[in-house]
Amino acid sequence: MRQRTGIVAGLLGASLLLASCGGAPSGGSSSPDDSPYSNTVPVADEYDESGHFDWGFSSFPTNWDPISSTNGADINFYEPVYDRLLREDLDGQIEPMLAVDYQPSADGKTLTLTLREGLTFSDGTPFDADAVKFNLDRSRGEGSALSGELYQIESVDVADELTVTITVSGAVGPLVTALANRGGIMVSPAAVSSGTLTDEPAGIGPYVASEIITGTSVDFELTDGYWDPEAQRVATMTYHFMADDQTRINALKSGELDGAYINAEQIDTMSTSGFVPIVAPSSQFIYLLVNAGKAPYDNPEVRKALNMAIDREAISQGLYDGYCTPQIQPFPSSSPGYSDKVGDGLDVLGYDPEQAKQILEDEGVSSLELSTVTPNVTIYTKLGEVIQDELADVNIDVTLVPMPSNQIVHELTETQSVDSLATILTGINDPDVINSRYISPTALFNVGDVEYPDLLTYGAEGAGSLDPAERKASYEKYMDAWVANPPHLIPICMIHQATAVAPNVSGVSQRANGYPDLRGVAVSAEA
Repeated sequence: MRQRTGIVAGLLGASLLLASCGGAPSGGSSSPDDSPYSNTVPVADEYDESGHFDWGFSSFPTNWDPISSTNGADINFYEPVYDRLLREDLDGQIEPMLAVDYQPSADGKTLTLTLREGLTFSDGTPFDADAVKFNLDRSRGEGSALSGELYQIESVDVADELTVTITVSGAVGPLVTALANRGGIMVSPAAVSSGTLTDEPAGIGPYVASEIITGTSVDFELTDGYWDPEAQRVATMTYHFMADDQTRINALKSGELDGAYINAEQIDTMSTSGFVPIVAPSSQFIYLLVNAGKAPYDNPEVRKALNMAIDREAISQGLYDGYCTPQIQPFPSSSPGYSDKVGDGLDVLGYDPEQAKQILEDEGVSSLELSTVTPNVTIYTKLGEVIQDELADVNIDVTLVPMPSNQIVHELTETQSVDSLATILTGINDPDVINSRYISPTALFNVGDVEYPDLLTYGAEGAGSLDPAERKASYEKYMDAWVANPPHLIPICMIHQATAVAPNVSGVSQRANGYPDLRGVAVSAEA
């Protein structure tokens, strides 16, 4: 069975996170290699412990039950009230959180978690191994939007009050990343039983929600006796839902907000306006995907030609002002999946329309018609238009079909009324997401159920370890196989995500997974 729910969530998260990127920027700004901006603002020596922080973001949770989350960006509103079992740091490394330790067995078949002692949920329910089992079984169960992120779990067993043993299907590597994201959120079992969780969060976090105006804002206040006081540097916070980019910018400039998610073309503007941009390359990338179950896209040489027909550098500059690293790999350079040998890969599968035309002619393809679906969001329709123009140069006639994200899966994978997809990958920051979503014959976005034996072999090797060196060696072979036999997924560039904050804000970072880290944000008294 294809993992539909998790993929839809990723698409929805992508559309909402980048919903109003707007038109192509007019100026030629900094490239990723010479960007003057940092990925973090360290905590100031002095800050106002009674201060208030106002934050603006581009999406709002559907509700407060994580297993109903249809938007990967929900994690932004969830983080103040919901700790996870593990935590992803600035560079994507996994750290303890509610679990103080995690140990894989020698054979990689189990993962043992040792839990933090003496904690309770915000409704007073004890946090223990039974609560962890309840949450993991629920999150991986039928009807959960998070089940696709926890597909590796075969069983969860309570060893004692503070110890949980998770039996996995060999993919222990990506599991720890899932437990550091939505899949690892712990909610009160009592709140689930009472039916209140949808409207009122009940978790363990540095803050509790004091007022929720659905679809508008959430007020947060300090959690008494929280286990990590360094996550509580302001007394109160308000998170505001502002879908429109310019609305967030105006709110920053007027002082209504202290920080906000911004788009690539706004980075330099906010800097010159006196704000501090925080920018980082992310694991999110834009791509073109074709149905390799249909001729001629079942031919790897034709897929090679498609790679060479796309001008990745032009798309990076034109749509993202240079804040999108052009490359053929589906992994960021910070990932264990990234092949240093392949690098950006533009020397082997880079832009060369003449060579692409020659390959197509050699394969007997004189002309093609390709229907391409995109989310009906400005940045993606513009991406589709650029791809349309570039493929026209190699005699491929692209018909664009913009549609709501929640219809894309149906049209692409079920009715197969379109041949390809142009959009963005979001999701957990682990290389296994490529195999589980795109490469496996049963993956939802392997529309033609194509088999890639080498990719599956090396991907399984890489997913079966927590050792970055072992994983990297496996994914080095993975990328060699990718270049030799290009699959139906064609990465274009890795997106850099950004936050802007007022000069008196500190303790904020932009993580490799694409989302801001506001845990421990501080506000200094303005002069």
